Amino acid sequence: MRKSGAPSLLISLFVLCGVLLSACGGSTPSTNTNGGGSTTAPKSVTLVTDIGGLNDQSFNQSANVGYMKAQGELKFRRQVIESKSQNDYVSNLTRAAQTSDMVIGVGFLMATAMDQVAKANPTKSFALIDSCATDAKGNCDSLKNVAPLFFKEQQAGCLAGVVAGQMEKLGKAKSSKLLGNNTIAAIGGLAIPPVDHYIAGYQYCAKKVDPAVTVKVNYSQSFDNTAKCQDIANNQISTAKADVIFQVAGGCGVGALQAAKAKGVYSIGVDSDQSHVNDSVIASAIKRVDQAVYLTVKDFEAGKFSATPAPFDLTNDGVGLAGLSATVPAEVKPVVDKYIADIKSGAITVPDAVQK
Repeated sequence: MRKSGAPSLLISLFVLCGVLLSACGGSTPSTNTNGGGSTTAPKSVTLVTDIGGLNDQSFNQSANVGYMKAQGELKFRRQVIESKSQNDYVSNLTRAAQTSDMVIGVGFLMATAMDQVAKANPTKSFALIDSCATDAKGNCDSLKNVAPLFFKEQQAGCLAGVVAGQMEKLGKAKSSKLLGNNTIAAIGGLAIPPVDHYIAGYQYCAKKVDPAVTVKVNYSQSFDNTAKCQDIANNQISTAKADVIFQVAGGCGVGALQAAKAKGVYSIGVDSDQSHVNDSVIASAIKRVDQAVYLTVKDFEAGKFSATPAPFDLTNDGVGLAGLSATVPAEVKPVVDKYIADIKSGAITVPDAVQK
């Protein structure tokens, strides 16, 4: 019995050694910090708003929703910088680039600032909603580190125009608040491409549905002065007898929705579902800024950054119509659905230039 003790002891030692080696030198479970099964920490991403701010109930707020969704899933460090004036764009984008791996700029107005900062920081990645990075002459620079996120807003504007035009066509018997002048209106913030695309689609499809309708268009020259849009809407309603006010002016446009409520007419929101603002809002022409931001950040974290992303439109749910109110006659929705189908199939091509 004593002869077998040494081999047994050796075997026990080998087993113990194997356990220890396995524990110390074997593979350890990976910690999935960024959704990709990798131990690599997520890259940092900063969102820089335009002058409308995070509480515009529209464009910037929607961008932040997408950003927060991505941040919640991927666990990168959160940093949001709000621009108070256009003079802040270069400094805010520069600060963001210095402290993060990717910078998302919200809005067409920072296109030139984005161009300047992206060129100065070629190792950092950028995305710009509604525009390419542009030089001082307004020409697009095809920079390898900037992803322009474009939308076909004219398609969403078209659907808003279908709602307004069909209500005018059906008349007061179906929509009791109509003032009887067969007129609708739109208020833009500034005459920049994303705003004009919405208005162009609104004009085109409202007249396509009801050729006799008049479409009044005004600009507030602001995206944040609520009083300006309220004053313009009041004039459109009182002077032109506009029945439907389509706001395309961000936070300023909330004033237009308030004017519609006060004057007892209808209104249409923009960028996100604005039916929560008040019950004058019968629909909202939306573009999924939240989805664009979310997908762009997710692709970046997965190493799939692209400087040539596909535009967001009806075919990929990048734009659309939301919040169709019970106030809208039942006969309107089938017409909206027909236009959606025709746009997707290519039977209707919606123009993006405002008719003067």
